[in-house]
Amino acid sequence: MSLVKVYNLGYDPDTGIGELLHTTTVRHAFGMIRRRVATPVRLAIQDDRIVPTALELTRELSGAWVEGAGQRSIGFSYRAVHERDHWTCAYCGRSVSKTPPCEALLATVDHIHPISRGGPSSWTNLVSACKACNNRKADRTPDEAGMSLRFAPYDPALAYRVGGHIEPLPVMVDA
Repeated sequence: MSLVKVYNLGYDPDTGIGELLHTTTVRHAFGMIRRRVATPVRLAIQDDRIVPTALELTRELSGAWVEGAGQRSIGFSYRAVHERDHWTCAYCGRSVSKTPPCEALLATVDHIHPISRGGPSSWTNLVSACKACNNRKADRTPDEAGMSLRFAPYDPALAYRVGGHIEPLPVMVDA
């Protein structure tokens, strides 16, 4: 099965210059074209049919999908939040998992400032949490729930954690 390259808006097929976001299956590529999310920029013949080999998105991918774009793109996902937090609950410090020994230790992602109150889904507002702590906190801030964070969330495109503290990445200055 061949893969289709998906580029951000602004891809130049003549020069090949553009931001490659990911690859996908031909079937998913056809779905993206049908939904008008992307347009084909390169086609090929495969098994007597025309299939796309490269797509360009119809609008530019926003920072909600890729944080730190323009600096050092880090894929933003709930799994990436768990990886950043070392699969540890930010409230109780217990290990969380997708397949825990008990339901209370199921890995969830908590919005520190709840979405219902305008909190964004961003690196600095999301932490890994066990199901028990996430349910206990509910739709409140940690202060309102009487809970404290064991570590501060951070944007991996801008900093990294060393032990218990966060170090900013060195800024590259163009000379």
